[in-house]
Amino acid sequence: MSRSRVLGAVLLAGAALVSLAAVPVQAQVKPIHEVRKGDTLFGVARKAKHDGVSRNQMILAIYRANLRAFPGGNINLLEVGTVLAIPGQDEVARFESADADRQVRELLGAKPAALPAVAAIKPAPAVRMPAKPSAAVPSPTEAGARYREGQALERRGDHQAALTAYLEAGEAGHGLAQRRLGQIYDKGNSAVQRDYQTSLKWYQKAREQGVEIDKPLQRTAPR
Repeated sequence: MSRSRVLGAVLLAGAALVSLAAVPVQAQVKPIHEVRKGDTLFGVARKAKHDGVSRNQMILAIYRANLRAFPGGNINLLEVGTVLAIPGQDEVARFESADADRQVRELLGAKPAALPAVAAIKPAPAVRMPAKPSAAVPSPTEAGARYREGQALERRGDHQAALTAYLEAGEAGHGLAQRRLGQIYDKGNSAVQRDYQTSLKWYQKAREQGVEIDKPLQRTAPR
């Protein structure tokens, strides 16, 4: 091979490498999330949230883009094995922040629909996902602070803000917040409808943290 041909091949290879490096990282990684045991929409949204958008904008965008992943339209339930499409920043930003807050409040307060038997729900096939840096998780100290904020808000009667605080603390692994979420969903309040399955989930998470549950789990099951 002549020197000119060798030089031309080297220049072409170099140009290809430069063009590949110019592609944004987000364009190279497919924005999806495979639901695993213990995942919640709030947790997925926290990890995937783009800069410049609110938490509720991210929650609503993921929910609207993956309606089939939520049995009965219940924002609190996700099927293990489902592959969620994560909307891009521009798509998320289309939801106005105030409107997203309102819609998320309505979804949290919606009455859960009747669900089919577990055996009737066929999970989506698992998809191998590219490695993705994990988002910052609140520290135990921060989670404890959010739990205490939730208690203060609840005493003042602001159940919606209290629920949000408990959810953030519970997602970070705070056992007492998880137990309180189990109690809230067990009975329901002005911010959220009674939801036995979500209640059981949070009670179980609290038990795994070593928190004692006041009453047996079977008492929360529908009769």
